[in-house]
Amino acid sequence: MRKFTLRWVAVCGALGALLFISGCSSSSSKSYTLLAKLPAMGQQQRIYMAAIDVTGSTCKVTVLTEDSGTPWSPDCTVNQDSATQKSFTIGGQQVNLQGSAGGFTADTTLTLPPVATSAAPAATAKPATAASPTTTKKAAATKATPAGSAPAAASAAPAAPVTGQPFPTQWGQAPYPGQWKLAAQNLGYLVDSANISIDGSACELHVRFKVRYPPYDLSCIATTDPQGNFTLIFNQVIVAKKALSPTNQILLASEGQSISGLVWDSHGFDGWNPAVPPSWRVAKSK
Repeated sequence: MRKFTLRWVAVCGALGALLFISGCSSSSSKSYTLLAKLPAMGQQQRIYMAAIDVTGSTCKVTVLTEDSGTPWSPDCTVNQDSATQKSFTIGGQQVNLQGSAGGFTADTTLTLPPVATSAAPAATAKPATAASPTTTKKAAATKATPAGSAPAAASAAPAAPVTGQPFPTQWGQAPYPGQWKLAAQNLGYLVDSANISIDGSACELHVRFKVRYPPYDLSCIATTDPQGNFTLIFNQVIVAKKALSPTNQILLASEGQSISGLVWDSHGFDGWNPAVPPSWRVAKSK
């Protein structure tokens, strides 16, 4: 009995040591994501979603804005990472966050790049018409008018400067989405191929159609939860234009393991025109 007791103590001790080592190892390499807590688009300017992925001493920033189809992804460096204080260098400026996993407040003067503006189109020239006698007389009278008595031309008002939107200040901690390559199942008669790539919070949707419809090549931000579900957030303006739909947040609900592997189901794409397949699985590596 004593030998059995000693053996059980030894086994438990070894198992405890193994769990301690693996626990420390997993915590030291644990990845997580900080998601911006944003007001509704009507109450702020440009940002749909912003995320900071943190993995050890590395970080990646992804900001999805209303005025661009390409997310803003400035350089990011981790300066400090604790449960209550975090510090990053983002786009060459320091961003300090204080709080807890329930919410962090950022102290920063970092701003997003200004909105790119294009020059106003030139006025369309009217076709020339034959001058009438009356017009000729008016033109002659105009030439005879002394230069000093001519009305002063109205000076154009200078254009207002375009400034960047402040970087979000309120953040919450969320699970790290990970790296995934998803392929659509049951493509139907219209879709030739469809895949989703998830690289942390940055994601992309690529769909090719068999007929005249233009392809979908859309950037997005991916979030996840402990149940393995994904939410893909797209630029609403671009989705409304290319997919004729106001639905820019797509939930991929985890269906668990199946014969074809892990499967996700989504009906958010049903409202897109043309529609995107609802069922997704982990893409097979070639």
